[in-house]
Amino acid sequence: MEIGRPYSRLLLRLERLNALSLDDKQRLIDLPLKIANYSADAEVVSHGDSSSRCTLVLGGFLYSHKSIATSRRQITSFFVPGDVADLSSFYLSKVEHGISALGPTVVAFVPHSSLTEVLDRSPGLARAFWRETLMQAAISQEWIVNLGRRDAIARIAHILCELTARLQMVGLARDLAFSVPWTQMDVADASGISQVHANRVIQELRQLGLVEWDSKHVRIKDWDSLVRLASFDSDYLQSSVEADL
Repeated sequence: MEIGRPYSRLLLRLERLNALSLDDKQRLIDLPLKIANYSADAEVVSHGDSSSRCTLVLGGFLYSHKSIATSRRQITSFFVPGDVADLSSFYLSKVEHGISALGPTVVAFVPHSSLTEVLDRSPGLARAFWRETLMQAAISQEWIVNLGRRDAIARIAHILCELTARLQMVGLARDLAFSVPWTQMDVADASGISQVHANRVIQELRQLGLVEWDSKHVRIKDWDSLVRLASFDSDYLQSSVEADL
């Protein structure tokens, strides 16, 4: 699993939309952290926790989720390397959803107290982290539209488009290909359908010639057609996808 320097991919994300000084970058790099490893489906943050730290994804993937009384799970977002999965907990008193590892995952925990000190000293970093919070809110809004107004094949196509864009931001989706350790049940729970239905949709995407999808390995074969199918507009990510690589 490629990890690199702990804050390298977070810096990549922040610098795309924010002008950070050398001092800002050094303050971020100097933040104390505690690295931890998690296996697939291990819970990293519990719903309702009063958190004193933020969770930065270094390698692998996390997902946020909620379950209703019947124990049925809804995945509400995926988090890729460079994401702070529970950034809202820095501003709110409790974590509003559970966060678990999608597969083997490495994270870094950053104390809220240390982050507060840095952001108080750096207006540039404070703006950058607030913008990250707003972007996560925009992603959540798009997921609501995805689940509420798109059909099953468009939902999964949209998830693929979003993951491609977000992974490209941090250099992990070259040639429109990436690996993600999800199961068909994970895909189903992210798109609000049954596992059987998810399997049929994945087969249909293959048959349409839009993707190569071999378990954990995905390659987008026809980006423009996938975007049209999903009605995907990357503006909410403040990003565009390089499809001609």
